[in-house]
Amino acid sequence: MKLRTLALLGLAFISTAAQAQVNALPPTRHILVYGDAQARAVPDRYKIAMQLEAIDADPAAAQARVEAHLQQTLAQLKAVGVADNEIVATSLQVDTRRRYDDKLRQEVFVGTGVRRTLSARFGGKEALERFLAKVKTSEELTISSVAAELSSEPELRRQLREKSIASSREKAEVIARAYGARLGGVYSVSDVAPQFDYGVREGTWPALYAWSGNGRDGYQLDRIQVTGSRIAQAPSTSFQAGYIDFQDKIYTVFLLAD
Repeated sequence: MKLRTLALLGLAFISTAAQAQVNALPPTRHILVYGDAQARAVPDRYKIAMQLEAIDADPAAAQARVEAHLQQTLAQLKAVGVADNEIVATSLQVDTRRRYDDKLRQEVFVGTGVRRTLSARFGGKEALERFLAKVKTSEELTISSVAAELSSEPELRRQLREKSIASSREKAEVIARAYGARLGGVYSVSDVAPQFDYGVREGTWPALYAWSGNGRDGYQLDRIQVTGSRIAQAPSTSFQAGYIDFQDKIYTVFLLAD
């Protein structure tokens, strides 16, 4: 048992040391920079989440009301063009409901609660608006959330990561060249900021890249001024549909060549 405890402590120490090493800075000359990229895109699909719930002393009656709300909502979703594979309904959840009675100073039985959750994804803003115009919410049918989404988000995030890497490299080269130094190899790369203390308080570093929804593949790279303000104004149509903001940041420690 003692040997096992020592082994576990040793593994914990190694894990902590490894994590610290990832975020540590090298003892030799180096440059620490971060690269970042931002994207602001107009969403092309929307996801809605709804709660269907009924409470009744008769469990069968509560279930029947929930199922009636569900079938009506499903019909309304299909009427605006939502595909079956874009609709998800959870199974029934049944539990006992109680409330606190101030006069009796105790919890009293209210009934049996029956609940289902329904979510659906719309292919456009117009379909969502048509559904919202038809659906009637109540105590037994509520909308818990509506979220904007981008169908090409994985590809956009991949592009942002490439721009973050390019941003960090460019920043490091500019700094090294300004001081008459040359970049060496890469010491570490991480999504987490390294732990450091140079004896001065770090400031806010400006962003280098941003993306807007105008160029090829729906995105266009814009240069950002040192102050961080955009050079190009956002397209006016985006204010009607709203924006989704994406950001990627990567921290890189470059060694300086001798």
